[in-house]
Amino acid sequence: MRARIAFLSRLVALKLTALFAFVLLSLYTPSTTNTLLDGAGDASKMLAAGTESSLQSLGSLLGDAAMLMPKKGAVELTMRYVGMDKVLLFIAITIALYLAWLLLLGGLRGAWRRLDASGSPRGEKDARLRSGPPG
Repeated sequence: MRARIAFLSRLVALKLTALFAFVLLSLYTPSTTNTLLDGAGDASKMLAAGTESSLQSLGSLLGDAAMLMPKKGAVELTMRYVGMDKVLLFIAITIALYLAWLLLLGGLRGAWRRLDASGSPRGEKDARLRSGPPG
């Protein structure tokens, strides 16, 4: 139970950090944020096109029930309506922050181990001692 709570608290902290990063980006670099949103909008359009083609092919398989399938352009309009470009950008920022955190943490661990191993005679202590004369 404690592991689940720790995971959820890290997830919430990561999402809040992504939100603050998005706000800081929009406040201090609006042109970069607009460029990122345009790219996310293009990704949203590609996702909508793939979803629409999948729905159209599913509709052709269903035959008479195909009239229940949404019309062409409905998925893109829905994704634009719910702000899918902002959702995709938010997810991308979250993933980028998570990867940066993992790289930072991994780098610090590696540096700490290297620093710890440089002055430690552990390798010599663990070496096997020969019981007989060298030879």
